[in-house]
Amino acid sequence: MKKCRLCGRDKPASDFLAGKAKRPSSACADCRKSRAAQHRRKYYASLSTDKRHTLTQRKRAEEYGVKHEAYSRTAILTRWDHRCAYCGGWAQHLDHVVPLSKGGADVESNMVPACALCNLSKGAKTLAEWAGTFGPDEPLPF
Repeated sequence: MKKCRLCGRDKPASDFLAGKAKRPSSACADCRKSRAAQHRRKYYASLSTDKRHTLTQRKRAEEYGVKHEAYSRTAILTRWDHRCAYCGGWAQHLDHVVPLSKGGADVESNMVPACALCNLSKGAKTLAEWAGTFGPDEPLPF
């Protein structure tokens, strides 16, 4: 048994082996994981909005296996005067016109600003699929 320097609890010695080389550590595995997560949160919080967006979108594009080019979220919102491309409301989100899940690229030409209502209702649908979800009594939001 060994005592963790961070939480002060006695734990098995196997909980104190860190990294691929399994080097001894003075902190238990739970405390190391907690510290790493705290570091990531602090790091991402310190980044500018555009940089944080770029890192997140690049990772999403890699997961879908589509092309990614860096673009400025702020520049797109400013170009559209913070107005939703679909309904003209206040835009807080960016929307992929052709969703990543349908093979759309993560590039500036595939991005438009959207209000939360439009973006969240559109989801991973194409424009044609999304327009088809509105019944005859419901007006299209755009």
